[in-house]
Amino acid sequence: MLEVLSFAEAFTYGGLGVNRVAELTERDKGQISRVLKTLASSGLVDRDDKTLRYSLGPRLYSMAMRTKEAHLALLSEPRLFELVAQTQETAHLNVLRGGRVLTTKTVVAAQALRRSGWDGIVSAAGSTASGRVMLAGLSDEEIKLWWMEHAEDDPLPALQTSFTKPLEPINRKVKRQLPAKNLKAFLKILQGVRDLGYAISDGEFQPGIVDAAAPVRDSSNMIVAAISTGVPKERIGNQFDPLGQLVSGAALRFSTDLGAPIIGPA
Repeated sequence: MLEVLSFAEAFTYGGLGVNRVAELTERDKGQISRVLKTLASSGLVDRDDKTLRYSLGPRLYSMAMRTKEAHLALLSEPRLFELVAQTQETAHLNVLRGGRVLTTKTVVAAQALRRSGWDGIVSAAGSTASGRVMLAGLSDEEIKLWWMEHAEDDPLPALQTSFTKPLEPINRKVKRQLPAKNLKAFLKILQGVRDLGYAISDGEFQPGIVDAAAPVRDSSNMIVAAISTGVPKERIGNQFDPLGQLVSGAALRFSTDLGAPIIGPA
């Protein structure tokens, strides 16, 4: 339920009503109402007395700021600003949560249409550049286990925004789709990501947008996050490599900030 309140729709409309939360979670309205009242009494969600809509509460944000992910998000800010300056596009820091990618930090480009960023938004891991670049850090056996558990995860509802045309992940409920036609094909995709050092998603998550992501490693050389950006297809065409190199550079510099060992040319 808290995940539903983190959707872009909740930020756009100042929260969600009981009926909408019940619709998104496919739960009984009475049950949702009781749970939301309990969460509101503990400060985990807020209730607007005028609109009767619920949103994430201050106590939840306070708890989130004490997590390792929040610390990573804070440290990533200078590198994200550098990437925005280089690409003139919005940049993100993302982490892997099972079958989902969670955006923990967004630096919005000056000319971006969507000013609110993606912080707190979750998306399907297998169909996004960030998800693939983090999954590529797993062994093939680990990826097989991930595939069995998450490849057919129910997609999230389309992200509603104030735009005329909503942003829609390709894995929406009306079109259930795997990140690849089978596990063998997915392993091949991830091997390509390992070979390149970055991942590209060409309109798979958001039509008309080319997403690029590269891995962020910590001092033990483990992948702990991904830095990503998205560029309109009409602007970049099929010139993916320059974008991938820029994102890789930002991720490498952040990795060195975290004490990751540099293997090969910097």
